[in-house]
Amino acid sequence: MFYVPLSKNSSANAMDVSKLIQKKVGPDVICKQAVECVSVVEGKRYLRYAAIVEKKDEQSVFVFVANRVPCLQSADLSLEYVIPIDAQLRCHAAAPPKQGNEKGEFRLTLKSSFADIILEMPKNESSTLFLAEVTRARDLQTQSLAFGEVPTFSWLEPFRRQCTQGNPAGSSGIQASSSGSGAPNSSDSHNPFANDSFDPMKHMNLQTTDTKVMATDVGASKTTWFEDDFASMSLKPPELLNASHKSVSSNSLDKILDDGDGYSDSLEKQFGLSPSVEMPVGSKPGTSREKFARQILSDREDEFTNQTTFRVFCGTWNVNGQSPAEALHKWMVVDNDAPDIYAICFQELDLSKEAFIFNDSPKETEWQNAVKAYLHPKASYRKVKSIRLIGVLLIVYIQEKHVPYVKFIDTDSVPTGIMGFLGNKGGVAIRMTLHGSSLCFVNCHLAAHQNETERRVQDHHDILAKTRFKQFDPPLRISEHDVIFWIGDMNFRIDLPNDEVRTCIRQGKLKRLWEQDQLNKLMKSDGDVFKGFEEGIPQFDPTYRFDAGTDVYDSSEKNRIPAWCDRILWQGPDIQLLRYDSHPHLKVSDHKPVSAVFNTKIRVIDQKRYKRVYEDIMKKMDRMENDYLPQIKLDKTEIIFNDVKFIEAQSTVVTIANVGQAPVEFEFINKLDDTSYCRPWLKAIPSQAIISAGACCEVTVEVYVDKSCVAKLNAGEEKMEDILVLHLTGGKDSFITVAGNYLISSFGSSIEALVQLHGPIREVPVADLIEIEKPGSLSRVDIAQDGGRLYMVPKEIWKMVDFLHQHGLDMNLPAGDLSVHSVAEALLLFLECLAQPVIPFEYYAQCLTSSNNLLLSKQTLVLGLINV
Repeated sequence: MFYVPLSKNSSANAMDVSKLIQKKVGPDVICKQAVECVSVVEGKRYLRYAAIVEKKDEQSVFVFVANRVPCLQSADLSLEYVIPIDAQLRCHAAAPPKQGNEKGEFRLTLKSSFADIILEMPKNESSTLFLAEVTRARDLQTQSLAFGEVPTFSWLEPFRRQCTQGNPAGSSGIQASSSGSGAPNSSDSHNPFANDSFDPMKHMNLQTTDTKVMATDVGASKTTWFEDDFASMSLKPPELLNASHKSVSSNSLDKILDDGDGYSDSLEKQFGLSPSVEMPVGSKPGTSREKFARQILSDREDEFTNQTTFRVFCGTWNVNGQSPAEALHKWMVVDNDAPDIYAICFQELDLSKEAFIFNDSPKETEWQNAVKAYLHPKASYRKVKSIRLIGVLLIVYIQEKHVPYVKFIDTDSVPTGIMGFLGNKGGVAIRMTLHGSSLCFVNCHLAAHQNETERRVQDHHDILAKTRFKQFDPPLRISEHDVIFWIGDMNFRIDLPNDEVRTCIRQGKLKRLWEQDQLNKLMKSDGDVFKGFEEGIPQFDPTYRFDAGTDVYDSSEKNRIPAWCDRILWQGPDIQLLRYDSHPHLKVSDHKPVSAVFNTKIRVIDQKRYKRVYEDIMKKMDRMENDYLPQIKLDKTEIIFNDVKFIEAQSTVVTIANVGQAPVEFEFINKLDDTSYCRPWLKAIPSQAIISAGACCEVTVEVYVDKSCVAKLNAGEEKMEDILVLHLTGGKDSFITVAGNYLISSFGSSIEALVQLHGPIREVPVADLIEIEKPGSLSRVDIAQDGGRLYMVPKEIWKMVDFLHQHGLDMNLPAGDLSVHSVAEALLLFLECLAQPVIPFEYYAQCLTSSNNLLLSKQTLVLGLINV
């Protein structure tokens, strides 16, 4: 085999050649990335440069031949192949033959109607990102095609005329000397795509309408070293993947395409949630006409949908790190009627230290297999998805007959453990659209201990606020679903003495216990804990805590109070709770499993009636487009916020009235040269919407100063002033001015400024604060003249550190005293808000250099203090 060795600094060479490629393709086309590679033809290898270029949201792979090495000007490059990245492109990454592959390279096969080539690339970051970008672009084109948007790639015609058109072994290629012999991989030559894990075009019928689209198990075929990472890299680079978010579900229905009648094309594909919500990432926004049609379709959905009852089984069990040692059928099969959907939740699945480090967990495999083995015997099931965050595992199954109607599956996880980061506590969620209704399942494990109600409430708020289904644009929230099931070990306790609780259990007085249940009291109050959710009244004994292997409540030294920790809540219309049970015969854990069975109404679309409604909407919209222009009226165009404080939100409502005779689409848009429509401390909710004729939309304008922007406000570098530009599609723009009076706080102030302040920061004139926040203000202080003194440490830091030093981990402070956790988090927040850290940036290199020498470290510290 002839071998072309890739340059050791091929990344740097690719960066240089990308500039030459950009010059060659011209200013109208963007060269996004270029990599040095080798073209393999009949066992011979030729040096090439592969580039991803983009124009009009369409991307293509350009393969260039180098007329000389190194390339010094754009004329040194000749265009060999132009390969559009569309839904027809087939790409496959695999390891090349072992012989001659000591460099750790891999082989990428690209096949389309324009080319069939094999490129070898080194396994480095540049090549990885190149492949991820190719896959991402292909996926976006596939989704666009499903929405009825066919790319033209007309801009490629001039470049195709420049191509050498498939002469890879021509004289223009540079061939290196021989370093071995051998034949090309015969299997790759015969069928390089035999091991493809997923080809979207195989599962999509864009021309005929009589083919059913069935779900396939992703990962069922054998994958290469690169394919394992390919799916996760399709939307974001590898370095952005968070190890604490562990989703393991290789055999699920991830991206199912439903069959249609070919009539409603993109509208039917997008239909399923409320308007302007359910739009997969990468799909091009529909036209205004389509958006209006979706809005009207949503308003008239009763005319073409039927309410069909689906049986949903929800189960939860904190297994305390144990393996499945008992049969699960008495938990998962509660009657003769097979559920249509299973949502099985586990907590404390794996308590080992390895679970915090590695993605794989033997315990997960054991419980996954156990659940699969004990599904209802009267139906056949397929796994929709599973997701695990350390010990919190959620598995969703659905009956085989419903698989063609499942779409838009997505997951997310939110850790809420130690310092809000570790995943020992937190929540995981799976969402999907079934027929015309959206469902979301949440499994959570909230903070433990009798007196930690507030932390449990905060965990709930964090999971609700931070869960984002990023397959959608904008990302979807939990609350934006038709049906929600919130399940898990919520750890809420009973506010009664231990003896009284146990006596009530023995006497069957569960009503007395229910009245003092923490979660029950919170949900009955007017607070925002599980607002809008419902729960059945438990007719079973508390499910926590038992001596493992027995039905005896905790007899250890801690003697914990029994409680209903394991709960199942729901939200949505037309949901009927059929049964709510515990299963005390399962004794492997210190918790008892809990189950609930529901009848849930799902909207099923009648295609014939849908077609009639769709035609009627199109006719009406044709008349409306010709007769009306968008018109709105704002109830206020100027907003002033008084006394805005750090991490204390203030908001007001702006009402946008549609005074015209046609639906209006509005959106807050970026001002010239700005990257966002508003400043970091400001936001408008919703930022875009559609308003029906004669209707109104209330937009909440909120100011919230957090650690990302507080330092600039304190230093006077930014004022609390902004202008929101409200843009109407097809109409004129309106402007809303926003201003506020920000009250400067210690959070975000520099250490240099705080050591000069002896009293409360808000008693100092703002002009003086801005002056001392300027760099070098300490060097200008004349202590003798001013009669003052400088603190060695800001008093704010000293007070918090002193408190932590005195109380340490004392968790039994008297009521009314500060919490150790609160002070610790306040200190961390204070340090995060500093514009310059405690060790200034300019001393980082010096500190790192001296870190292995105690004496040198002391000298560096003293020198830094002297300079300050």
